[in-house]
Amino acid sequence: MIRRSQRFRNHLDDNLIHLHKNLFISPSDPQYYEKVIRYIDANSPEAHYKIGQKFQLKGNLKRAIFHYKEVLRTYPSPFYSAANRAIHELDQQQAEHAASMQKAFPEAEKRLLPPFMKTMLIVLFVLNLMLVFLFVGDAPIYKAISKMKVWGVGSDVTYETMDVPFIMYLDPDTKNEDIETALHKQALELAKEMPNASILIYGIVSQDNVNKGKTMLLTNDELTKSAIVIAQYHPATDRTVRIRFLDSEFEKHQPLSAIGANLVRTALESYRKDYGIAPANLNALLQDYPNNYLSFIPLEVVTSSNDISTEFNGRGGWVYNFDAADVEQMFYANAAGVGRVPYEPVHIEINKAEHQLKLVSGSYLLWVKDIGLGANGSTPQGDFRVMDRVQQPKGKHAQVYGEAGLGLGAIALHGTFDESSIGTDQSLGCIRLTNPDVQQLFHFVPKGTVVQINPTKWAAVHNDQVKDTLLLIPNKLPSLDESPEQLFHWLG
Repeated sequence: MIRRSQRFRNHLDDNLIHLHKNLFISPSDPQYYEKVIRYIDANSPEAHYKIGQKFQLKGNLKRAIFHYKEVLRTYPSPFYSAANRAIHELDQQQAEHAASMQKAFPEAEKRLLPPFMKTMLIVLFVLNLMLVFLFVGDAPIYKAISKMKVWGVGSDVTYETMDVPFIMYLDPDTKNEDIETALHKQALELAKEMPNASILIYGIVSQDNVNKGKTMLLTNDELTKSAIVIAQYHPATDRTVRIRFLDSEFEKHQPLSAIGANLVRTALESYRKDYGIAPANLNALLQDYPNNYLSFIPLEVVTSSNDISTEFNGRGGWVYNFDAADVEQMFYANAAGVGRVPYEPVHIEINKAEHQLKLVSGSYLLWVKDIGLGANGSTPQGDFRVMDRVQQPKGKHAQVYGEAGLGLGAIALHGTFDESSIGTDQSLGCIRLTNPDVQQLFHFVPKGTVVQINPTKWAAVHNDQVKDTLLLIPNKLPSLDESPEQLFHWLG
């Protein structure tokens, strides 16, 4: 059951992968990696590595080595070194096993069947064929063998996960510990009746004495919006009943999670345009000038972490999968309850008539800043791209570009020490901001950000400004050199 627009979604929905029309697969599927190879990417390093681990645990070293070698076909990849080590270790194990067998049975070769025994086996095989022929009468020998042999038929049976949602009505005075106990017990009982289903139980506070304590099949999805807790149990893949009390700050966190995700996605999209491929590691976005696509990886505000994982586990931070089809699937929150965040690039809109700048991501408005423009209409109109992100930019004259600049080619968005020029048309064509304003914008404008300069209108209607945007900035920023020695020749 796919509930993309639903506020509360189970752990199987968070990372579903669309294959074709209404066909999806989930990482909780026992055959997930096999399906990745079959339907999505036959050369997926991650899928081959995980399947290799499965065969290694089962003791099928030949198949394990095969899949590990398939990993090595793709370079670079996060699994290349691990697969190489695994092959080396398995080769050593096989060599040690052969050596130990030879040492334990030094006379083994001498005890092989002598030549006359081989002849006897061939004779017995021929006699068996003659018996088969006599048994079936005039039927040709190949037909007789066909009748007696059980032919193997290639089949691959998989079972898709079915979500079965329930509602449990709770007394408002029930303690969290008692709620956990009740949900745990109920999930186990329901799983006995539906062992192959994914059990979902939404806990809802009820004032109705008739329903208190009852668990019923969910018939109205609207009820889930008032849930205070959710229990998830899929015994086929996980023996743990996962109980999560829903975040009362969800509505506050959702815009910040979306902005954080799209900040990195905007940088990733720009990197792909520049190099034709996504980086294998996000550290490629955090380099010295001129490759400073970002100044930091933002915090995922639900979990206050910016750790990076290669697959979703709900433990916080972000998921980064560099070989995903698009940037939306490439980078997203590694936190339960955040839900799907569509890719809406961070961009800047400028209204020359109002002398204002807006930093926007989708429907979210980050900041509105007052600006100064070029005299006699010298600030051009149209769409531009941030090509340079520079701290303390140097020009022909000292401090001409203020404390920071975002280069757009011949012009730039830059700071100024002449704050009286803000709101007026005094520059030679560049867009001026106060130094505090340009520094605030700097960290939230990735390299490649589109800047739309319009004469008298805004490109879109925006919601109220998102508050607490600074919660996305980690306490410790990476140490990048974003202050090059070169001179810049923006119009000023």
